[in-house]
Amino acid sequence: MRIFNRIVLILLLAGLAALGVCAVVYAFDIGTYRLADLPRTLRLNDFYEGLRGFVGNVENRNVNAFNVIVLGAIALLGLILLIFELTPPTPRRVRMQQQGTYVTRSAVENEVVTAAEQNPEVLQSKVKVKAQRRPGAKIDIRASIRPGEDARSIQSEVRDQVQQHLARIGIPVSSLKVQVFESDPRETKTRVK
Repeated sequence: MRIFNRIVLILLLAGLAALGVCAVVYAFDIGTYRLADLPRTLRLNDFYEGLRGFVGNVENRNVNAFNVIVLGAIALLGLILLIFELTPPTPRRVRMQQQGTYVTRSAVENEVVTAAEQNPEVLQSKVKVKAQRRPGAKIDIRASIRPGEDARSIQSEVRDQVQQHLARIGIPVSSLKVQVFESDPRETKTRVK
């Protein structure tokens, strides 16, 4: 949402800069144009007349269904953009239990990978950590195992190992999701033990 706001602000500031340049040109009488000729030069008279007629129709309650739908869509889009702008962004760091203490998501990812790959059946793991506004992190683990292994028991072991490891070093976990996939050992990275 911030990118959209920056684009709108850049366009607005570019328009103001262009308007300022035009005002300087007209103020010092540099060109052959007159300020009164500007709406006709930019062909804004037709736009103004159309807008004035539309506003007059709205004031007189003389609008058709298409105009009502367009106005409703514009109002709904404005409301949605306002809600997106007012919701705070997702935090970049994981909040700890102590007030004012944070740890980076990459540090949490490294600790989770270390804990998950302590299990000898896990060939490799991929971890995604999402910080929250409250203490703790949402953690998604995708662990690769050899074909034919007992996936449920390995999934449970990995979950327990990660929870115990993070509790031991003091990183709170609000949500832990472990997915186990069978994969060819030749297609996974090799671990240094």
